[in-house]
Amino acid sequence: MSRWARRALRAPARISRTLRGRVRAGAGQGADGAAPEPVPAPPTPEELRFAREEELLAGLPGFVRHQGRLALVRDDLLSGDAFLLNFTRAAEALTAATVAFAPLPDGRPRLRLAIAPGDRPAVLAALGEGFAGQPVYADLLGHDVTLATLLAEDLPAAVAALEYQPQPQPQPQPQPSAGQDGENPAPVDEVDQEPPVKVKGVRIYQPVVTSGGTLGYAAEYGCDLEFWDSAAPSRGAIASIAETPYGWWVPSLEPTGTIRIAGKDYATAEAFTRARPEDVTFPVDVVVTWVDDSDAEWRGRRDLARAERAGRPSTDEADGDVRFRNRDELRYCLRSIAMYAPWIRHVFLVTDDQTPSWLDTGAQGVTVVPHRELFADPAGLPVFNSHAIETQLHRVPGLAEHFLYFNDDVFLARPLGPETFFLGSGVSRFVMDERIIPPGGVEEGEGEYVTSQKTTRDLLEREYGRTTTQVLSHVPHALRRSLLTEMGESFGEALSRTALSVFRSGEDVAPITLAAHVGYMSGRSVRGRLDHRHIDVDSRDSLGQLPQLLATRSTDVFCLNDGVIDGLSQEEQDRVVRGFLQDYFPVPGPFERADVPPAPIRPVTAGERDEDGGAAEDEDGAGSRARTQDPGPDPV
Repeated sequence: MSRWARRALRAPARISRTLRGRVRAGAGQGADGAAPEPVPAPPTPEELRFAREEELLAGLPGFVRHQGRLALVRDDLLSGDAFLLNFTRAAEALTAATVAFAPLPDGRPRLRLAIAPGDRPAVLAALGEGFAGQPVYADLLGHDVTLATLLAEDLPAAVAALEYQPQPQPQPQPQPSAGQDGENPAPVDEVDQEPPVKVKGVRIYQPVVTSGGTLGYAAEYGCDLEFWDSAAPSRGAIASIAETPYGWWVPSLEPTGTIRIAGKDYATAEAFTRARPEDVTFPVDVVVTWVDDSDAEWRGRRDLARAERAGRPSTDEADGDVRFRNRDELRYCLRSIAMYAPWIRHVFLVTDDQTPSWLDTGAQGVTVVPHRELFADPAGLPVFNSHAIETQLHRVPGLAEHFLYFNDDVFLARPLGPETFFLGSGVSRFVMDERIIPPGGVEEGEGEYVTSQKTTRDLLEREYGRTTTQVLSHVPHALRRSLLTEMGESFGEALSRTALSVFRSGEDVAPITLAAHVGYMSGRSVRGRLDHRHIDVDSRDSLGQLPQLLATRSTDVFCLNDGVIDGLSQEEQDRVVRGFLQDYFPVPGPFERADVPPAPIRPVTAGERDEDGGAAEDEDGAGSRARTQDPGPDPV
């Protein structure tokens, strides 16, 4: 362990001694010769903070203790708003004390404030005074380490305590041994002087937790105030904790520029106002395709279309019920977008004349687009084939040039920026899966998914002389409207045939796969990366991964794929999937009607429990897909 780390671990004891006084045991014997009464050890910083938190909790309705902190209970706070809320708290405290700060954008959702050299005492005083009596926390930051966590009202005394450096005591010099007069004494080891702890920044946050306790915002959503160092004798200032997108040094932190955050202008350093080449400054929309398989009219249209397929085999991949199953995933898909991608401009919902009962169609930022308004050739309607629908996405009225395409079983799982999906130049990123498209031509017994991938591969080989070997991951697909339009001209015959394919077929072209590779070959798309998880909801092993996924929230995207693997009952799948989604996304989105809440989760019945009496889930499930298979149902 480094000296710095050892000193950081001992820091809380110094805070306790300085803030609350040092309790020392008496030395020697009492007047009657008896040993003195033992003096209790001083309370630890954690004990002192706990006591103060209990005082605050007694007078603060709406707060609970959660994960060692006082947290405000709210069921309406989205992820992006949580970041902004802590930024606003810090900014208002500094503004009230007339202390300058420079917001520093670095492409991440957590906001950083650069504090000019020499302004640290004023900042600490402003925060301590501004948050007095409030359950607002401050993490004291060093280089890549949190030195201490405390209530912000204890600033600046806590910083002084942490940085307190006692003077080393003089060491007695050894005397020369008898008979060795004149010889040099034995050397004395130098005092192991550790470098002083220095607080380089403060992270301000007020924890928030939902009433169900499954979603919380804590330090990771805080606002970082960084105390920059002087560059003397040169001009300017040097970042104290982490490099900025503009480097470690800037010529000045004087607030001569402005930056817009959540619709409000803030003064900042001129260097921080410059847009970088990698910044995405263009609008990005979302297109989601969805079907409600419980709609009697829709089922009638599908059954009639099935009957007209007389002589053609019916399969789960082509037209089976598994392709169209609805478990209210769309509600949570839209919640995930509102939660973790607040930069999305508009959401377009493509359906077969269906509108969810809970959707507020009058809400700003969402539009329902029926198939009859989307398809250039209505002869292909009604359609129950996602490939056919994907040939028409560029025809969505009002759609931005850059957009993300979601199936309703795909969910954002943590905050992501637009740069995850696009380069600043407008080039889109596509994500390849490890699954392989089998070599060779179409073989008997291969499903519609594999055969359509082979059909697409053949088309690309004829056009570019290149062979694709992998399928795309089942994640949000970054697309460009102009590219899809051009594909309709360059590959018109194949795409027109696919557009008229009522159900999925092996002769289909996979338009999104085609777009990724055409974009790559023409310099308009590149390979990207997303940390993603694929959960087969009909697999006990796969469902067993959900508790860990909820607890850690450590992936970018996940997909809940329908299938026919372990033969789990629909009731069990529905219960597990709905319960997980409600726990992961408990905050309603801006497109929901308040009077139509999610359906209640049906309790587990005895017949659905395993031999140990627990729910039929595997705690350490590590489900994997050993073969190339369909990544999900058609969201038509």
